[in-house]
Amino acid sequence: MKQKMLWIVLIFILLLCSYVFFMWFKSHRSFQILGKCIHRVETSSKVVALTFDDGPSEDTEEILKILSSHEVPATFFLLGQNVERFPSFVRRMYEQGHEIGNHSYSHRPFIFKTLAFMRDEIEKTDCVIRQSGYEGTIHFRAPYGRKLIGLPWILYKSKRPHILFDVIPDDWASPGVSTIVNRIVAQTRPGSIILCHDGNGDQTGDDRSQTVQALPIVIDKLRAEGYRFVTISELLTFEK
Repeated sequence: MKQKMLWIVLIFILLLCSYVFFMWFKSHRSFQILGKCIHRVETSSKVVALTFDDGPSEDTEEILKILSSHEVPATFFLLGQNVERFPSFVRRMYEQGHEIGNHSYSHRPFIFKTLAFMRDEIEKTDCVIRQSGYEGTIHFRAPYGRKLIGLPWILYKSKRPHILFDVIPDDWASPGVSTIVNRIVAQTRPGSIILCHDGNGDQTGDDRSQTVQALPIVIDKLRAEGYRFVTISELLTFEK
């Protein structure tokens, strides 16, 4: 009886450990089994990349105004379906010197999806971005930053790095302007990639007003600490 209970406990522990490992492995914080996954760039230079996910949206216009008035370049990881809704914003992005990235077409997680589904999401979004007239590099970031084996294989075969992030203010949850600012300033290091949102990918709420209010404060505070803002492509040139 004791031996049977011991086996039950051991199996339970094994299943629990497997579940914890799986949840970590698919998350944006884990390593990537194939190809290059970049959370930040190892550098001593005080450069950071400001990125925005899930747009374009109605709030993108105000964010573009703030970036323009502060002369800050950013990288926008766009949803293909939103590019089709707001093509004029996409043109304004690259005309103002910003970089454009691919964040999938529909924002459906790339977990337990077929290779054909993932390729279609990526290629369709690349296509609509190019149709807007953008000619620069299109970096890729998965919805929620999640990946297992299929996506890394696709990116590896296409020689495309997976651009993630290390500064996570959770601005999408509207935690308060001061909280967004404090989280970004506290987490930022040389070579950091800051994750913000100018759109709504998971339909949990489309109010990005707190991000808009926090943005100029974040820019001023990081500049006061000696940081310079660059695009993702520029940031990668600082990698040791």
